[in-house]
Amino acid sequence: PPYIPMPKGRGFTVCFDKVAIREVRYRWAEGLDHQNWALIKSLMVEQIDADFSVSGVPAQRVPSDMLMQSFQHNLSRPGLKTQHIFSNFRITVNGDQATCTSYQLAQHYIQGFAGGEEFHLRAEYEDQLTRTAAGWKISAMKPVAIFYVSGNPGILAG
Repeated sequence: PPYIPMPKGRGFTVCFDKVAIREVRYRWAEGLDHQNWALIKSLMVEQIDADFSVSGVPAQRVPSDMLMQSFQHNLSRPGLKTQHIFSNFRITVNGDQATCTSYQLAQHYIQGFAGGEEFHLRAEYEDQLTRTAAGWKISAMKPVAIFYVSGNPGILAG
């Protein structure tokens, strides 16, 4: 495999930061799939820059509670089962700020739902994270590309 030089100065700290940042996205997926809204809230700073313009929602700075409630509403249909998977992480750490670009596969299923039981979304996200006393937290969230959508989007309560 090709040699990847360690960053000068911070060495292993950067590696640990990258692992911790990946863990934020893994825990985000866990929070969505288990509808653990306290977990979702704990992964964001108080005010978050949310840019969902790729889906027609203009970029705006909102309280983290508002963004959490939006996700909560979209995933509120009775019987909804989800699986969110993040992969292909590209992370850049610059002091107490970081950029994390990753792929997301979001799968949604409701047995017997009119119009189709499944809705799948594949997208690329670019998040900004800030190091806090409680660890890395998402300070900006932006899906930059939607690669593929299939199934019945009516499954989401939106």
